Amino acid sequence: MRRFIAITALLAVAAVSAGAEDRNTITVRGKGTVRVRPDRLVLVLGASGKAEKATDAVEKLNKKKDEIRDAVDKVLQGKQGLNVTVKDSGLTFGAPADEMMQIRMMGGQQPEGAGEMAVTTEVQVTVGGIDKMQDADLASLISSLVDKANEAGAEMKPVANRYNPYLPSAGGSNGVFFGFSDYDKQAERAWDEAAKKARERAESIANRLGLIVGDAVRVKDTSNEGSAVAKASNPYAAMLGMASDDDGPKIKSSGEMELSVEMEVEFELKKK
Repeated sequence: MRRFIAITALLAVAAVSAGAEDRNTITVRGKGTVRVRPDRLVLVLGASGKAEKATDAVEKLNKKKDEIRDAVDKVLQGKQGLNVTVKDSGLTFGAPADEMMQIRMMGGQQPEGAGEMAVTTEVQVTVGGIDKMQDADLASLISSLVDKANEAGAEMKPVANRYNPYLPSAGGSNGVFFGFSDYDKQAERAWDEAAKKARERAESIANRLGLIVGDAVRVKDTSNEGSAVAKASNPYAAMLGMASDDDGPKIKSSGEMELSVEMEVEFELKKK
């Protein structure tokens, strides 16, 4: 019985494929582009506790995280229209990072901090609602957050190792980033425009041939590698400041960015 059903299904697929080959169709591309301004500030800071004992290192780190959070709260106190969340990446245990370690070892020197335990984390401060702020006010807010967080013991390290730009540093992607509270909604606007332009293009061509456009029978995402959607999932782009998370890419600039998508659509053609 199962074999009979499988054969019947194969014959049905073959019949549909044969019917599709007999159809008159037109294939066009549609590109959708929108300009969007990030509405979230994402401040990623390193924090660490160092001690001979792991328990003491954890205690120092926890104290430092509390001090960073207090500093952030004081900067944002009384500011209307903004909302803030603070989270960390969890605990990482290991020896203290030492970028000069290999150089010292080659010279026969013992690495500094030998025998110490370091417990590190990344503190991510996200401030929503910044798209309503004036540029000068936003710059002042970011400067205050960075300064006060650093005074509280936060660390901001470069994305790349200073001795080898192709290797990430121990601090990861620390720095000032910007993002979107609803990135998918912005991308949908671009997809809507791409679909509209694809149909308009198909109708323009079909009209010249005395035909009309029917239903779409095939759709393919052809967004190029330069689009924001592609960069959001590109590991190399993340290293250059285009990291991706659940809400879309984190970008380096607070200004407007261009988000483009492109689709290839095959439409059925019919006689008037």
